[in-house]
Amino acid sequence: MKTLLPNFKTTFLIVGYTFTLLPFSLFTKGLMKSMAEFKVPEYILNSSHYFDAILWVYVHMTVIGLLILTIGYSVNDINKQKWIATLLFLVTAFYAYLDFRSADWIYGNALYKGESSIIPAIIGLLVNLLFFQLVIRLFTSNKLTMRNNDNKLSSR
Repeated sequence: MKTLLPNFKTTFLIVGYTFTLLPFSLFTKGLMKSMAEFKVPEYILNSSHYFDAILWVYVHMTVIGLLILTIGYSVNDINKQKWIATLLFLVTAFYAYLDFRSADWIYGNALYKGESSIIPAIIGLLVNLLFFQLVIRLFTSNKLTMRNNDNKLSSR
């Protein structure tokens, strides 16, 4: 099971590239065209305030993706990995909650309409599960390593 689940670096690279590539796909398609697929009313799509807010959201997502990539490539200290992974688990849990809350499904408020409105929530859940498994593995692997080291010391 350990080899099937991604380690710290792989998890951060998966999430980082996802967070940078998704916004670029929306930018190339056109932000307002992409948001129209979520059945955002026309008068809102035509609002310069809405465009500015959506532009900010997806630029912000890209920046977060770049930061996650940088962390994935550069953080090697296990203790720092534990706390960074835990923080991102909590943050992505909240993001996933917000996505599910605004999706068009039985438990959502249908702020965004249509079946495709659940896709960001599902992506958010998958990202959150990646961080969750990493947190579990990072915190339990240290205990296992400490136990193994204790066993080696006591057998001497």
